[in-house]
Amino acid sequence: MDNSKPAITKDQIMLYFDKWESLKPEIQLLYDQKQSNASELMAIAIAHYEELLEVCAPVGGSDRCTKMEPLNGEERLQFIKDKIVSPFALIQLNLLYTELRKKIARFITH
Repeated sequence: MDNSKPAITKDQIMLYFDKWESLKPEIQLLYDQKQSNASELMAIAIAHYEELLEVCAPVGGSDRCTKMEPLNGEERLQFIKDKIVSPFALIQLNLLYTELRKKIARFITH
Protein backbone atom coordinates (compact mmCIF):
# COMPACT_ATOMS: atom_id res chain seq x y z
CA MET A 1 0.00 0.00 0.00
CA ASP A 2 1.33 3.41 -0.95
CA ASN A 3 1.24 5.76 2.06
CA SER A 4 2.92 8.68 0.32
CA LYS A 5 1.11 11.98 0.18
CA PRO A 6 -0.08 13.29 -3.17
CA ALA A 7 2.24 15.79 -4.77
CA ILE A 8 1.49 19.05 -6.47
CA THR A 9 3.34 20.26 -9.50
CA LYS A 10 4.70 23.68 -10.20
CA ASP A 11 2.34 23.99 -13.18
CA GLN A 12 -0.68 23.35 -10.95
CA ILE A 13 0.07 26.21 -8.61
CA MET A 14 1.99 28.77 -10.64
CA LEU A 15 -1.15 29.74 -12.50
CA TYR A 16 -2.58 31.10 -9.23
CA PHE A 17 0.56 33.01 -8.33
CA ASP A 18 0.78 34.42 -11.85
CA LYS A 19 -2.83 35.62 -11.60
CA TRP A 20 -2.02 37.26 -8.27
CA GLU A 21 1.10 38.96 -9.62
CA SER A 22 -0.91 40.41 -12.50
CA LEU A 23 -3.81 41.58 -10.31
CA LYS A 24 -1.78 43.02 -7.42
CA PRO A 25 -0.43 46.17 -9.17
CA GLU A 26 -3.83 46.97 -10.62
CA ILE A 27 -5.49 46.59 -7.22
CA GLN A 28 -2.77 48.73 -5.61
CA LEU A 29 -3.34 51.47 -8.17
CA LEU A 30 -7.09 51.43 -7.54
CA TYR A 31 -6.56 51.67 -3.78
CA ASP A 32 -4.05 54.49 -4.30
CA GLN A 33 -6.64 56.35 -6.38
CA LYS A 34 -9.33 55.54 -3.81
CA GLN A 35 -11.43 53.80 -6.45
CA SER A 36 -14.34 51.74 -5.15
CA ASN A 37 -13.83 48.98 -7.71
CA ALA A 38 -10.62 47.91 -5.95
CA SER A 39 -12.82 45.66 -3.83
CA GLU A 40 -14.17 43.95 -6.95
CA LEU A 41 -10.67 42.94 -8.03
CA MET A 42 -9.85 41.99 -4.45
CA ALA A 43 -12.83 39.63 -4.44
CA ILE A 44 -11.41 37.96 -7.55
CA ALA A 45 -7.97 37.68 -5.94
CA ILE A 46 -9.51 36.21 -2.78
CA ALA A 47 -11.40 33.63 -4.84
CA HIS A 48 -8.16 32.64 -6.59
CA TYR A 49 -6.44 32.32 -3.21
CA GLU A 50 -9.22 30.09 -1.89
CA GLU A 51 -8.99 27.92 -5.02
CA LEU A 52 -5.24 27.64 -4.48
CA LEU A 53 -5.83 26.49 -0.90
CA GLU A 54 -8.12 23.76 -2.22
CA VAL A 55 -5.53 22.62 -4.75
CA CYS A 56 -2.85 22.48 -2.06
CA ALA A 57 -4.90 20.93 0.73
CA PRO A 58 -4.43 17.25 -0.23
CA VAL A 59 -0.65 17.41 0.18
CA GLY A 60 -0.72 18.93 3.64
CA GLY A 61 -1.36 17.52 7.04
CA SER A 62 -3.76 18.60 9.72
CA ASP A 63 -1.43 20.32 12.19
CA ARG A 64 -0.24 23.91 11.91
CA CYS A 65 3.20 22.87 10.66
CA THR A 66 2.01 20.70 7.79
CA LYS A 67 -1.36 22.26 6.92
CA MET A 68 -1.13 23.95 3.56
CA GLU A 69 -2.07 27.42 4.71
CA PRO A 70 -0.22 30.24 6.45
CA LEU A 71 -0.29 30.54 10.23
CA ASN A 72 -3.66 31.94 11.32
CA GLY A 73 -4.68 31.83 7.67
CA GLU A 74 -8.42 31.51 8.26
CA GLU A 75 -8.55 34.46 10.65
CA ARG A 76 -6.40 36.59 8.39
CA LEU A 77 -8.52 35.73 5.36
CA GLN A 78 -11.64 36.71 7.29
CA PHE A 79 -9.98 40.05 8.17
CA ILE A 80 -9.34 40.62 4.45
CA LYS A 81 -12.95 39.87 3.58
CA ASP A 82 -14.23 42.10 6.39
CA LYS A 83 -11.92 45.01 5.46
CA ILE A 84 -11.93 44.54 1.68
CA VAL A 85 -12.37 48.28 1.06
CA SER A 86 -9.18 49.02 3.00
CA PRO A 87 -5.68 49.00 1.48
CA PHE A 88 -4.65 46.93 4.50
CA ALA A 89 -6.65 44.06 3.02
CA LEU A 90 -4.32 44.10 0.02
CA ILE A 91 -1.25 44.08 2.26
CA GLN A 92 -2.58 41.13 4.22
CA LEU A 93 -3.61 39.18 1.11
CA ASN A 94 -0.15 39.73 -0.36
CA LEU A 95 1.37 38.33 2.83
CA LEU A 96 -0.90 35.27 2.67
CA TYR A 97 0.10 34.58 -0.94
CA THR A 98 3.80 35.01 -0.05
CA GLU A 99 3.64 32.77 3.00
CA LEU A 100 1.66 30.09 1.20
CA ARG A 101 4.14 30.12 -1.66
CA LYS A 102 6.99 29.50 0.76
CA LYS A 103 5.11 26.76 2.54
CA ILE A 104 4.16 24.81 -0.57
CA ALA A 105 7.62 25.15 -2.12
CA ARG A 106 8.64 22.11 -0.06
CA PHE A 107 5.96 19.97 -1.69
CA ILE A 108 6.29 20.89 -5.35
CA THR A 109 7.36 18.21 -7.78
CA HIS A 110 8.96 19.25 -11.03
